[in-house]
Parts: sequence; C-alpha cells; structure tokens
Amino acid sequence: MRLHVALTPAELKSLDLPQWRAVVIDVTRATSTISQAIASGAERIIPVASIAEARRVQRSLGEGALLGGERGGLRIPGFHLGNSPRDYTAKVVKGKTIVFTTTNGTRALKAAATAGETLIGAFLNQGAAVRRLARARGDIVLVCAGREGEPVPDDTACAGAFVERLLEAIGDAAPTEEAAQALALSERYRGRIAAALRESPSGKALIAVGLGRDLADCAKLDALKVVPALVRGEVVRLR
Repeated sequence: MRLHVALTPAELKSLDLPQWRAVVIDVTRATSTISQAIASGAERIIPVASIAEARRVQRSLGEGALLGGERGGLRIPGFHLGNSPRDYTAKVVKGKTIVFTTTNGTRALKAAATAGETLIGAFLNQGAAVRRLARARGDIVLVCAGREGEPVPDDTACAGAFVERLLEAIGDAAPTEEAAQALALSERYRGRIAAALRESPSGKALIAVGLGRDLADCAKLDALKVVPALVRGEVVRLR
C-alpha cells in the first residue's frame, strides 16, 4: 500500500481520490479544534467554506446550532466560538451541532471530501487515528491544509509523524518521496512538537494576535482517543 503526503490540498488533483483514504491535517488549529469538539461530545460539525454560508446553514438548523470558526485567527463577529480547542468544552458543545468555517482547514476538508474515507488528524488524536488506519487496507494520503496555498512546517511535521507511526504499524506500507520528505522534517522536531508549531508561519500568526497559548493545546500528543471523520458532509465521531 502507498503512503503519501499532499503538502497542500491543491496536490490532491493528481490523485484518483476515491481510491485513497485521506487524513486531513490543519494542526494549528482547525483539525485540533474539531478533534477536541468531538471528544467533548459535539454531535456533529458541519464544515463550510464561507462566513455567509455558515450563517445560512445555522439559521436553517435553528437556535440550537452553534457557529464556530475564525478569520485572521480571531473569532468571527457574531459567532459563538472561535478556533481555539480550549473553548470547545463539554459544557459548551455536548450534544450540539457546530457550523464551522476557518481560513484553511475547512477548505482542506472540502478538497478531501471525495476520498474513500476522510479522517481528521492532529497531534492530539494521532495514535487513535493511526490505529484506525492500520486496521484496514488501502492507500493513505495525509492532506496538509497549509497556509494561503503554501506548505507550512507544522502540518508537514504532523504528517511526517503520522508517516513514522504508520510505517511501524503497517509492515508493507511504501512511502512516496513526499512522505519521506515529511518524515525527515518530523524527525527534526522529534520531542519538540510545540517548537514545530511556534516556528511555523501558522504559529507565528497566532502569537501575533495574542492566541499563542493555543499552540500548547494543539501540541499535546495522543491526548484524545477520538477519530472524527467526514461523512456525507458532516464530521462525526467514528465508533
């Protein structure tokens, strides 16, 4: 089986995506936040591309649905929640539907939606996601959200850490050149996940808007046991 890394969602165009199992990674912060929300008991998360679409969907669902997301790293005016994992507590989101839009992460989810299976990955739930992937066969692509269409080291390092653990778990996995490059980057940050996030343009942008504390929350390896998946346009918890 092949093990591939797409450094940006645009690279998925070269793949016959329905033949692949995808793991979307926007570690700073969308996929970390989604994983935390699902772990806190959110019923479902509906990713959308625009603020206007988020508001339309939320109105159609009624007052019980929450709006979450960011632009420029900050909570969108009028939204209930931003894109900080710590805000998605059980008290706030348990049993709720969340309509969610971010600058990069939700677009990456949309780009990977036609894969044979689309999982949400982060450092927070990496071990659980690897175990899920190792139980089934099929080529795997790790999809990095990137930032403004360009690769970023936080997503790439997280993808590389996935590659390392998948190679350990799946004996016949064959990494592509791109997967090997991501693995090499992750090895530079071995034991220094927080540094990978701080040194990335994504992390620097968060620090600049006063949300640097989110980086520590996104760097907690294997803190969550959930594997969220995109199923018919909605993120739900796999059982």
